[in-house]
Amino acid sequence: MDLFLVQLLNGLVYAMLLFLMAAGLSLIFGLMNVVSLAHGSFFMLGAYIGLSIYQITNNFWLALVLAPIPTAALGMVVEILFLRPLYRRGHLDQVLMTFGFTFVFFDLVRSIWGSNIRNMAVPEALAGAVQIGAGIYPVYRLFLIAIGLALALILWLCIERTRIGAMVRAGVDDSAMASGLGANVPLLFTGVFGVGVALAALGGVAAGPIMGLYPGMDSEVMIPAFIVIVVGGMGSLRGAFVGSVLIGMADTFGKTYVPSMALFLIYLVMAVVLLTRPQGFFGIKHMGSSGNIPPRNAVATAPTTRSRIIGAMVVAAMAIAPLFVNNHQLTLVSEIFIFAILAMSLDILLGFTGLPSMGHAAFFGLGAYAVIVLASLFNVDPWIGVAIGVLLAAAGSAFVGYFCVSATGITFLMLTLAFSQLAYSVVVKWRDVTGGSDGIGIPEKPAFFIWSLESRMVMYYMTFGFFILCYLGLRRMIASPLGHVLVGIRENEGRMLAIGHNVQGYKLLAFIISGTIAGFAGGLYALFNGFISPDAIHWSASGDILIMVMLGGGGTLIGPAIGAAIFLLMKNLVSSYSDHWMLIIGCVFIGCVLFFPEGLWGTFRRLKPVRAS
Repeated sequence: MDLFLVQLLNGLVYAMLLFLMAAGLSLIFGLMNVVSLAHGSFFMLGAYIGLSIYQITNNFWLALVLAPIPTAALGMVVEILFLRPLYRRGHLDQVLMTFGFTFVFFDLVRSIWGSNIRNMAVPEALAGAVQIGAGIYPVYRLFLIAIGLALALILWLCIERTRIGAMVRAGVDDSAMASGLGANVPLLFTGVFGVGVALAALGGVAAGPIMGLYPGMDSEVMIPAFIVIVVGGMGSLRGAFVGSVLIGMADTFGKTYVPSMALFLIYLVMAVVLLTRPQGFFGIKHMGSSGNIPPRNAVATAPTTRSRIIGAMVVAAMAIAPLFVNNHQLTLVSEIFIFAILAMSLDILLGFTGLPSMGHAAFFGLGAYAVIVLASLFNVDPWIGVAIGVLLAAAGSAFVGYFCVSATGITFLMLTLAFSQLAYSVVVKWRDVTGGSDGIGIPEKPAFFIWSLESRMVMYYMTFGFFILCYLGLRRMIASPLGHVLVGIRENEGRMLAIGHNVQGYKLLAFIISGTIAGFAGGLYALFNGFISPDAIHWSASGDILIMVMLGGGGTLIGPAIGAAIFLLMKNLVSSYSDHWMLIIGCVFIGCVLFFPEGLWGTFRRLKPVRAS
C-alpha cells in the first residue's frame, strides 16, 4: 500500500481517538466553563475497567458498551461532590482540583491492575485485514475511523436537533437565562460531565487493542487532547472534530516524514493559534475566563517584633539542625530549600500578580540543563554554568512572557503550557546535547569556595543560605512600590490601567523575575543532584510546583516554601512507608483546595486569637 495512504488512514485513526477525548472535554468547558486535567484519567480508567469486563466475559463488545457506565458514574460523583463547590472560584481551583485527582486515579489504577503493560485482544470479527489499493490494512483500525465518525454525527444531531441539545446550547450561551426559563442547570451540568467522561472511557476501551494499557497512558493522550480543543476552540463540538483531524494528521505525517520535529510542530501550532486567535478556530469566549485569578492573600505585611523573633528562632534552629540529623535527612532538607526557592519564584507570578502559569518548570529546566550540559560537554565550571543558566532563564522568560502577558486567565495558563512543552520536545529530541529521555549528568560536584559540595553538610548550608537570601530579597521587593503594583494588577487590572500604570510592562517584569529565580533554582538543583532529565520540565512538573504554591498559600512567599516542604516530605517520607503515596498526596491536596482555598499558611495568618471579655 502506498505510504501516503497508510499514513492518511493512521492519521484518521489517531484523530478519531483524540476526538473521543476532546469532544467530551470541549462540551464540559463549553457548558460548564470547567477545565478538567483529570479527563485523561477517565480515559485510562475506562480502558482498565473495559479490560476487566473483557477478562470476565471474553467479549470485547460488552467491554466497549459497559465500561463507560461506571466510569461516567464516577465522573458525575466527582462533579457533584468536588467540582460543584468550585464553580464560583474560577479556573485555577478547577485545574488544581482535577490535577489532584490525576494522582488519586493513577495510584488506584496501579494498585488494582498493577504497573505492567496490559494488552486487550482485537475482537475476532475485526481481527483481519482488507485490501486497499496495492496493500492491506487492519480492519480494526478502519472500525475506529467509522466509530469516531459515527459518534461525531450522533453528537452533532443530539446537540442541534434535540430538546436536550437545545438546553445544552442555551446553557452554553447563557446558563443564568436558561435557568430562568426552567432548565435544571445543575442536573444539566452533571449530565454533560457524565457524557464527556463516558466518551473518554469509550475512547480508552477502543484504544486498548492498539495502544496497550499502562499507568500513565492518561498523560500520553491528555496533552494532545488539550491541543485539539485549543486549536479547534473550547466549547465547540465542530472545533473538537476539526482540531482532532488537524492534530492527528500533523502528528502522524510529522512522525513519518520529519520525526525529529513532529512533537515540536504540534506545540508550535497550539502556541500560534493561542497567540493569534485565543478562542481557537470555532471557540467561544467566556466572560469569566478572561480575568486574572481572584485575590486571596494580601501583599506581604511589614514584619512585627514578634514575627522577627519567631523568624530568628526558626533560622537559628535550621542553622544548628545538621548537628542532630542524619545524612539522608540533610539531603532531603537541602532539596526542600531548592524547591522552596522555585515555589517562591512562581508565587511572584501566581500569588502576587495573579497569572497562573502551567509552564514554570521550563525555566527551572533551562537553569539545570545549562549547568549539566556546559560541564559535561564543554568542561565549563558548574558555577559559571549556574550564572549562564540564570541568564538563559531570564532571556527565555522575557521571550515567552512577551507573547503570554497579553493573555489572562485560562488562555495565559494554556500558553505557558504550550511554550513549556515546546521546550520539553526540544530536550527530548536533542539527544546529542541533552541526552534525550535518558537525561545527562556531570562526573562530580564542584566546590563551594573551599568546601566540596560532595559533603552533605556543605550542600545543606549552601542551599539554606541561598534560600534565606532569596526570601529576604523577594520580601523586600514585594514590600516595595513594585510589589504593590503587582498586587494591584492581581486585584483589579482595569483600575491599574486606568490610573496610568503600564500593566503589560509590569506583568512582563514579574514574568522575567519569576523565570530568572526559577532558573537559579534549577542551577542549584543541578549542583545538588548532578543529573537532569526531561521529567524535570514536563507539564506535570509544573503542576507539582503549582501544588506547592497553593498548598502553602499563594501571595505569602513563606507559604509556598512551606508547601514545598510538605509536598517533598509527603513524597519522600510517605513513599518510604506506603506504596500509595500518590493517593495520599492527591487526597491531601484535594482537601486543601476544598477547605483551605488560601493555603495552609494563608489560612493560618487569618486566624485571630479570641480575647476574653
